[in-house]
Amino acid sequence: MKNKIQTLLFGIFALLLTAACSDDEGLTQVDAAAPVNISADFSIKQDNSGEVTIYPSAEGANSFNVDFGDGSGSSEEFTAGNSVSHTYTEGTYQVMVTAKNAAGRTAEAAQELVVSFKAPENLEVGITKDAGNPLLVYVTAMADYAASYEVFFGEDPSAAPTLMMPGETISYEYSNTGLYTIEVVALSGGQASTSYSEEIEIVDPFVLPVTFESSTVDYTFYNFGGGEAAGVPLVENPALSSINESATVASYTKPAGSETWAGTSATLNENIDFSSKKYLAIDVYSPAAGVPVLFKVEKAGDNTVFVESTTMTTAANEWETLYFDMSAVDDTQTYSVLTLFFNFNIPGTGETYYFDNIRLESPTVIELPVTFEKGIENYAFTEFGGSPTTVVANPHLEEGNMSATVAQLFKANGSETWAGAFIDLDRKVDFTLGESISMKVWSSRPNIPIILKFENPADGNIATEATTTTTKTEAWETVTFDYTGVDVTQTYQRMVVFMDYGTSGTDTNYYFDDVKIGDGDVETVSLFSEDYTDVPVDTWRTEWSAADYEETTFDGSTVKKYSNLNYVGIETTQPTVDASEMTYFHTEVYSDDFTAFRVKLVDFGANGVYDGGGDDVEHEIEFTAPEQGTWVNLDIPLSDFTNLTTRAHIAQLIYSANPAGSNTVYIKNVYFHN
Repeated sequence: MKNKIQTLLFGIFALLLTAACSDDEGLTQVDAAAPVNISADFSIKQDNSGEVTIYPSAEGANSFNVDFGDGSGSSEEFTAGNSVSHTYTEGTYQVMVTAKNAAGRTAEAAQELVVSFKAPENLEVGITKDAGNPLLVYVTAMADYAASYEVFFGEDPSAAPTLMMPGETISYEYSNTGLYTIEVVALSGGQASTSYSEEIEIVDPFVLPVTFESSTVDYTFYNFGGGEAAGVPLVENPALSSINESATVASYTKPAGSETWAGTSATLNENIDFSSKKYLAIDVYSPAAGVPVLFKVEKAGDNTVFVESTTMTTAANEWETLYFDMSAVDDTQTYSVLTLFFNFNIPGTGETYYFDNIRLESPTVIELPVTFEKGIENYAFTEFGGSPTTVVANPHLEEGNMSATVAQLFKANGSETWAGAFIDLDRKVDFTLGESISMKVWSSRPNIPIILKFENPADGNIATEATTTTTKTEAWETVTFDYTGVDVTQTYQRMVVFMDYGTSGTDTNYYFDDVKIGDGDVETVSLFSEDYTDVPVDTWRTEWSAADYEETTFDGSTVKKYSNLNYVGIETTQPTVDASEMTYFHTEVYSDDFTAFRVKLVDFGANGVYDGGGDDVEHEIEFTAPEQGTWVNLDIPLSDFTNLTTRAHIAQLIYSANPAGSNTVYIKNVYFHN
């Protein structure tokens, strides 16, 4: 019996031991690394008592022990987040802080403590701005007899000072721009302190677009290869024009004898967002045409990461917009350094270049009429409230809209009642051409309210909007928006579209296209336009013309340029133009120096030949003192061409201008319409 009991007890003990081992396997072993980044802040009473409060800190510490460094021994162990006080006589001490983690592992670090009842002397303060963030500043200080420093940043007068230890650098990020006073107070153990104050100006970030118009942005460029001390002064615009109406521009002089690669550079405060646009545009005023301008963007801190593009100037002593193709950017990299080389690879001669309005842009200008036919990548909509909008292939090619591409607004299920999308145009809407705007719309059901709103991108309070309603089901229709009384002097350059306004989304697609000024029933016969299909033109400069001609890019558009213009003939004889159903002739002209401009239309008659009589008819209209330095829209009623009694065989268009033979004009958007 005794043996059985012993055997039973041994079995129970073995079972308990096995269970205990099993339970231990579920425990987490504590093997944390020793604490790191050990430091201490000191707060000394300024009453000559020598009482110091020590605030230790460390990463991974649960408790601390402090050796006061004066031979008096150490403190009791206390938990993280607490402090310990000790009274010192005047002197310099090495305070040893021991930090312990939950596993019992320890690490220690010494920090110097100066206890003096003298006022701190020889206070030196360093205040610097962050290179990448103009709102961020760094402060450091050193002084004899100083045990700590209090820093007041001046943004919030009621804010407590920030405590700073000797040898420490602290940072502060301002919420707003402005002029602030930073004060640093050096503290010892005595009642007297020493202070230093300095005014610092906090400015807005230096970002695209660079306009040189803000008084709260630091537009600092640094020159290289010559003229380093000159920088890029900001000066008054030397020649206001429609291309550049800015009051202030940047001026760069390439010094005589400078390096062929001399230029100027600046670093933005944020990386360039190339996600939707891959071109950079700059307005340039050059002393000569044919000047190579190289534009380079780099990664800050690593100039081996860069993309560059070269464009030639085409005009002398007048503003033009140059476009730089940056499509080779690496989307995995960042770019924030702007570098410009004027007359690249040629030594400087002391010539001066002006530049302005550095921005992301597409070389294709998006303006009314918006047809969505200039490349899908050029139409970047921003949605709000749950209605993503993109440009897509027309899913409903049918009578009413045979366009290849259209805009699709998807109003998602549960989206806001006010959901919509907007796109910023490259030029403002010119309501002087008409106070109604038409749009082609495809909707799955009728009676859908649509709001078309135009805003000033810089001030959303400057806006005009109109509402209309669809009438068709699953078919294209043209709707019209009435803006009667609109303030035509405002800059309406943001187009906002709301579909089914006032109703939450139900996963429905809406399509729209051909947003244009007018009632939407316009028919055209186009000779030269980016928005309509052009008929054949024999020549844009006949042999008998007295002008120089070239097709070029100007102000963001492809244009016909006539220099040294006396008169120029454009012929359309194969075939002639039938404008018998048209009621207007439209052309847009720009010149900085003309004093008169004339348009002549010539109809060759049924025989299609100009024979100086018979069935030939013609009429010329003169515009005296046209506005210079801006695009002039000429929408001329054909009835004003009183001697043009037939319009079925128009074969010549003749432009002429004063002063004869010594002016330059740019022409675009040449068409007949009803």
